[in-house]
Amino acid sequence: MKEVRNEIEIAAPAQEVFDIICDLERYPEWNPFCSRMSAKKIVVGEEVDLDCQMTEKQLLKNEHEVFLAYEPENFKVCWGTSRKRGRPGIKSFHWQICVPLDERRTRLVEYEQFYGPLSCLVYLLYGGKLRKAYAKYAQALKKRAEG
Repeated sequence: MKEVRNEIEIAAPAQEVFDIICDLERYPEWNPFCSRMSAKKIVVGEEVDLDCQMTEKQLLKNEHEVFLAYEPENFKVCWGTSRKRGRPGIKSFHWQICVPLDERRTRLVEYEQFYGPLSCLVYLLYGGKLRKAYAKYAQALKKRAEG
């Protein structure tokens, strides 16, 4: 298993941060990493297509993913490689967790885990790009939440 991880503190309540993460329709307004998601809401098991801006010049269009977990009471959501239309040899789990630090501060914990025979290759090709893209995403989320 390989993992890309990012954490950031945001001066906003966990519920507000989580609501921004789960408002898929507004991603184009602020999200530099995922500018398009075909789903309107998060439903576990639902397949979704999305566009990922890996670098300024590299856009991955129509990535096939699936919602794997949605725990609004715990401020957790996970999606990953589509189990029906994804790439063979790789499974991913992309978690976003809003950890309340107090009533006005949240720690966003975001990580993606890669499993399968191709996980090392995918990590080698995309690990560094994802790390930078997730950091950029976290800064944009922070700016949006802190208003």
